[in-house]
Amino acid sequence: MSDDVLALIDDHLTDDVARCAAAAGYRLVRRDPASCRRDWLGARAVIVDAGAVAALTALAPPKRAGIVVVGAGADEVHWPSAIGLGADHTVLLPGGDADLVRVLSEIRRPRRHPAGAIAVVGGHGGAGASVLAAAIGLRSADDGAHTMLFDVDDHGGGADLLLGLEAEAGLRWQDLTVERGAVGGDALAAVLPRHGPRLSVLAPRRGADGDGAAPIRPESVVTALDAARSHGTLVIVDTPRAATALRDNVIDSVDLVVVVATASLHATSATRAVVPGIVERGAEVVLVVRGPSPGGLRAKAIADAAGLELLTSYRPDPRLPALLERDRLRVPARSPLGRACEAIVVRAARHTPVHP
Repeated sequence: MSDDVLALIDDHLTDDVARCAAAAGYRLVRRDPASCRRDWLGARAVIVDAGAVAALTALAPPKRAGIVVVGAGADEVHWPSAIGLGADHTVLLPGGDADLVRVLSEIRRPRRHPAGAIAVVGGHGGAGASVLAAAIGLRSADDGAHTMLFDVDDHGGGADLLLGLEAEAGLRWQDLTVERGAVGGDALAAVLPRHGPRLSVLAPRRGADGDGAAPIRPESVVTALDAARSHGTLVIVDTPRAATALRDNVIDSVDLVVVVATASLHATSATRAVVPGIVERGAEVVLVVRGPSPGGLRAKAIADAAGLELLTSYRPDPRLPALLERDRLRVPARSPLGRACEAIVVRAARHTPVHP
């Protein structure tokens, strides 16, 4: 198979790098450092020049392996910054084609690859985004995947409440004060409340304990998301629909955005108003409809009106509200909600690189 190598380089290096990448069996992906977030963790290797090192130092992406610094001489690169990014190879170009092919070939070895990330956004109030996000986390974990559920809607009902974890010890968002790239996914998982052996939950502090608490910091969310993904953990993010820096940072950092809406004219109108601000961020966006419609409105018609692809639809369980009052969320694999979650996880898997 052909792996991706992310190239953050000046134009004069493109021909040499492209030739070497092809010789080593890679597909070259060129990006600007400011817009490389989706490819940074997903690419097998990253090639940077001195200008990219300086730009990335300011942006502070998560540290990763497989970074190769190319240029005319070692003295043009600020090496403390390059090492801080994770760079462990340097190749002189032009003239070092054979060395670059060798280094890229050495990077092609089995390793834990980054997992996917899914944002779940309600198209309107009461759409069921929090329940759907928690359900995806449960089904993913039950299927054997290490999963983290991030609840970043500090005005929502609470993923920890849905899963019966509100009294469990562990960090909440207000406790997480980390710098970009300074947290490991395994360390993060170890300090979060857990639902079973494979699902960790990071939610806001609520109730009396949360009175006067600082709002969730967008940079903390992105740091935690990057750390979890680089550790091979699937991340589900219950995301607010309001157009804020927090929402936009999440959408910029995930592979798939799932907009959920109920099957009604009012819900369709509200969803149409929310969708453009999400789509313009550049992520893949799909619609999930919770039906049926009292007036016979079809899920496909709702998707067409919203301008989104319909991924799936499902019937709500009428017993769910009473269940959540006395217990916690449960999602059988063969239930309509369980099958909807499976469709979402399968779709997100398209974005996850598979390495030999």
